[in-house]
Amino acid sequence: ALKTLMALLPNLPLDDERPLQVLVREEPKARGLDANGYYWMRLGEIADQAWFKGRQFTKEVWHEYARQNLMPETITTKDGVECSKWVESPDGKAVVISTTFLEKGCFSEYTTACEAFGSSLGVHFSELPRAGRIGL
Repeated sequence: ALKTLMALLPNLPLDDERPLQVLVREEPKARGLDANGYYWMRLGEIADQAWFKGRQFTKEVWHEYARQNLMPETITTKDGVECSKWVESPDGKAVVISTTFLEKGCFSEYTTACEAFGSSLGVHFSELPRAGRIGL
């Protein structure tokens, strides 16, 4: 980790008009496989039940649609972790991040937004096991 930091420092843009802020904190918890499975289960339920503009779509299409249209611009979890929907690509364009980069709490918020959208389309989601949303 120290080697990586030392290699990064000479490449940082230093600008008095646009100074950088360096933040050191514990690494946010990655989401668990249970959370990922839960998310894809919900997308499957949307794919099975939802009609949108007279059509049904696969869960993979819903995943892409949700990433582009349902993921909040920024998410701040109750733990104060902030996630942004956008990352800059090498050509300077903003692109939507992959959901794999969302921290556990941010992914949970995103999943909730997907469920709300599915509900607005009339999707009836399955009951959760007694243990609840394990891994979210």
